[in-house]
Amino acid sequence: MSQQRVTYSSELVLGSSELAKILTYPQESDNEYAARLKELDGLGVTGIFGGGRTTIGGTSIAGKGCVGLVVKAKAHGRLYALKIRRIDANRSTMREEVKYHKLANDAGVGPKLVDCSDNFILMEFAEGMTIAEWAKDKANVRQASAVAMSALEQCYLLDRVSLDHGELSHVDRHIIVDDAKATIIDFESASTQRKPSNVTAAGQSLFVSGVVAGLFSQALPYKRESAISALKKYKHDQTRENFEAIFELLS
Repeated sequence: MSQQRVTYSSELVLGSSELAKILTYPQESDNEYAARLKELDGLGVTGIFGGGRTTIGGTSIAGKGCVGLVVKAKAHGRLYALKIRRIDANRSTMREEVKYHKLANDAGVGPKLVDCSDNFILMEFAEGMTIAEWAKDKANVRQASAVAMSALEQCYLLDRVSLDHGELSHVDRHIIVDDAKATIIDFESASTQRKPSNVTAAGQSLFVSGVVAGLFSQALPYKRESAISALKKYKHDQTRENFEAIFELLS
């Protein structure tokens, strides 16, 4: 689920029908809405704001995925990202995702988790653009190298704690860039039950195939065949030495 640099519009009134469409998406329910408002109160959320490139019921929001919607919210006097479990999500609570998000945070990866409940995750907001938007707009050799290294280093940290993100073959949806620093977001498909493939999945998307790889290949002086070879070697043996061989392609 992508979060993008957006301008935030008016506050959505707690208790309003406009907000109900978002909190109980895609099946509006008065009872569920009332229950979720109580959950938000328990998390200390005092405001929710529209704004973003996704529209729900006429209201723009920051992001939308298979499991949840993301809006900007105010809690404890600060602004955060609030992930809202969809009514039709393939899970009954957000607790499993929270477990993996915490593991990522412990490894130094992902927006900092602030609080959670069954239907909500409150976390730092990843300001910036999707990596695809950033590459189209900003990428030069120095910046592209710094962003790729930042993203891959975080992928390596996830590999080291045996947490597979699960969706990093689509870096355009799951990596946000701000000031040449990458942030991996959205751990709804993460698992510790699979062999981690974060570096290889992201590396393929960054250097081998897809929209982002096409953009990065214009900014970075690596050879596609060399990238494939380095990623295969790392996939077979996930050592720091093999990981740094991927870095050498970017220098």
